[in-house]
Amino acid sequence: MKVDLHTHSIGHRYYYDGTVPDKLTNRDQDDIRRLLGWAVDRQLSAISVTDHDLALTGLWAREHAAAVSLPLTVLAGCECELYVRGEYIHLLAIHLNRPLCYTAFTPPEALVEQIHLQGGLAVLAHPMYYRPGVYQALRDCVDGIEYRNGAAESRGHEAFTLPMEDGYSGLLLHNSDYHCPDKISIPQLQACSHMDADLFRALFP
Repeated sequence: MKVDLHTHSIGHRYYYDGTVPDKLTNRDQDDIRRLLGWAVDRQLSAISVTDHDLALTGLWAREHAAAVSLPLTVLAGCECELYVRGEYIHLLAIHLNRPLCYTAFTPPEALVEQIHLQGGLAVLAHPMYYRPGVYQALRDCVDGIEYRNGAAESRGHEAFTLPMEDGYSGLLLHNSDYHCPDKISIPQLQACSHMDADLFRALFP
C-alpha cells in the first residue's frame, strides 16, 4: 500500500489565529474534496488528514470519502502542537474518532495516552526541525517517527537518520506534509510510505 499519513486539507487556516471552528465552511469542505482528489490522482491507498490542532476536517473527510465511495482509505487525524524541552514540536495523532483535549503544555505522555485510548497512533512529525534532544526524549513515547517529510525536503532538509542509527523499532514514515491548496513540490508529490496491507489493517482496524 502507498500511504501518506501527514496532510493538511485547509493549509494553515484557523491555526495562526488559534481558533477552533464548530463546523466547516463550504470553502473548508471544497478544500477537503480537493485534497482527497489529489490523493486519488496520486494512486494512494490511504491518506490521513491531519490539520493543525483540528480533528474536525479529518473526521469530515473520512465520512465524505465513505459516502461517495472513493477508492481510498481516509484516516481522521490531527497535528498537535506541544511545548517540549523549550521548543514547540508537533505530534501526529492518526486514526481518531473524536477531537482530542489538550493544550500546548499538555505532557506528551498524556496526549499519547489520549490518542491510544481512541485506538490511534502517535507519530513525531518532522524531527529534522528540532534539536536532537526532542527525539531522544520522545522516541520511547511515540509509535512512530516521520523520518522523511516532503515539505522539509523541498526546503533543503535531509532525512532524519537517528532512528535507523540507534535501532528504533517503531514505525518509520515518509509523508508529504502537503498543505492544500498550496502548490505542491516534487518532494511532496513523491512522498509516501510503502506498507504491507496486513500491517496497515492491524495498525488501523
